[in-house]
Amino acid sequence: MAATLTLAPMGLLAQDAHLSQYDAGAVLLNPALTGMYEQSDFRIASNLRSQWSSLSSAFITTAFAYDLNFQQRYGAGLYMCNYDQAGMMTTFEGGFTGSYNVSQKNAKHTLSVGVRAGLIYKKVNDADLLFDAQYNNGYFDQDLPSGEMFNKRGRLMPDLGLGFAYRSVHSMRMFNPFGNFAAYHITRPDESIFRVGKTPMPIRWTAMGGVTVTINERFRFSPMGLFMQQNKDREINAGVLGECAIGDGVYHALLGGSYRVGDAIIVQTGIKHKNSAFRMSYDVNISPLSTFTRNRGAFEFSIIYYGTHNGRERRTQRSSF
Repeated sequence: MAATLTLAPMGLLAQDAHLSQYDAGAVLLNPALTGMYEQSDFRIASNLRSQWSSLSSAFITTAFAYDLNFQQRYGAGLYMCNYDQAGMMTTFEGGFTGSYNVSQKNAKHTLSVGVRAGLIYKKVNDADLLFDAQYNNGYFDQDLPSGEMFNKRGRLMPDLGLGFAYRSVHSMRMFNPFGNFAAYHITRPDESIFRVGKTPMPIRWTAMGGVTVTINERFRFSPMGLFMQQNKDREINAGVLGECAIGDGVYHALLGGSYRVGDAIIVQTGIKHKNSAFRMSYDVNISPLSTFTRNRGAFEFSIIYYGTHNGRERRTQRSSF
């Protein structure tokens, strides 16, 4: 899903931020995944993405999430995400998530429903925008007056999202499938920043699924895919992430790749050490913009940490970091 920023008659429209390492931001991916993990009390995840720096100013996404597990039944968390679109527009999202696991206590799977409630703040820097009145002799002259007067340049909106998730956690099985579905901005708040008319925010639909294949105690891999659509913007991402123990198994190497249809080829690598995972990826741009970007896309980094309140180390390490 290539990033877009459109000046429409009703105001500025922009799609939500997205991550190539979408599985590394579980709370952002689906609120039903809040607290859905084993042998830990809390999880901290942080993501950083820098896109299209080769064009001019980069599109920067930074995200943070913290979630808690209560008795393998309930989950609670908070999230923050800031999406800076080359300084022209900034979207900040923040709020709380909650989930409930409807499965029996000793079940070898989780089936959860989740909700997230928060706020979205969008702000426009109109100094970096160009208008028809600034078109002069075949080019845009930013020094010319735009002739536009905007009383407002930002908007604060409530936001609500719902999700459902399934995860198989049977340690004796070779194949453990997982999948989830979510809808965001379901109340469709008015996102018209300039207040010249109503512009309901499009609902963003996401569906993600895959399977963890455990070959032995030292090697496993997870084919997975993501479908996301918001208005006319659509993203389809399919790939695989592998994990292999190094030496005595304290460290695990991560290696994977994926293809975002019509947009990018993504390669990623990383390392796991005890309760922590560090990953980095690079998007090779193959979209029509590749002529201008020279196939340069985006760098992305993620850190995930699982912890316990009494300080003990996590007893098991899940592949779904």
